[in-house]
Amino acid sequence: MTDKNFVLKFGSLLKEETLEIIDSKILPNTIVLEATNPFPGYYEYYEGIQKDVKPHYIYLVIDKKCDLEEFTRATQKIMSYFEVNFHAAMGTITIFNDVYNVIRIRRLTKYDQIQDLQSCYIEEGIGLKSNASIPHNTKAMIQLDKFFALEEIGDGYFLDHVEPNHGYFTVPQKLTWKQFEHLTQQVKYNMEMFHFDASLGFIYDNFKAIDMIRVYAENLNLDLLKKIRLKFIERIK
Repeated sequence: MTDKNFVLKFGSLLKEETLEIIDSKILPNTIVLEATNPFPGYYEYYEGIQKDVKPHYIYLVIDKKCDLEEFTRATQKIMSYFEVNFHAAMGTITIFNDVYNVIRIRRLTKYDQIQDLQSCYIEEGIGLKSNASIPHNTKAMIQLDKFFALEEIGDGYFLDHVEPNHGYFTVPQKLTWKQFEHLTQQVKYNMEMFHFDASLGFIYDNFKAIDMIRVYAENLNLDLLKKIRLKFIERIK
């Protein structure tokens, strides 16, 4: 994190990732998933994230959709006493045609904390789903409803104040996932060996939904975001 000013915005992020079932160190008869390679568009070109060291992106499957107040108050209460300063967001994952409500967890330091965190959410009134069969190592569409802590570094360009190597830029219209996938492939082909991972999203600002693209890459800065955005804008019809 930096000392620069930032603003909080609520919005949504859509991405596709491969999820793996966690079979141990969880409460019995519950479902927990992990994105072991959460930025595939970037790490497929590099050595990648070291596995089996600590949890990266954990998804607790819950029994029903929470409203924002219920989720926020439960998480706020848990964070006041839990052993690590984790980060949580609510959302859904879609696998084939099945949709699951989830809480996405970041910043756990060991897998042993997952079971404790599950118990905390149960104590705060959020139930966990127990009657679903999800295949191992399967692709899923993930939609997260979350707060963004944004540092504006240019007109329509932002860096994430909380998560390093995350940047955002606005786009002039809403894109479908298929449009976004096609554009991303074209842009990457023309980026002269610069690799990045991208997700589709929007934020609420001044009573409007502002469409944007999230970019992940190491050493991300305004110049790189401008180059990537230009490639997208040139191709958006």
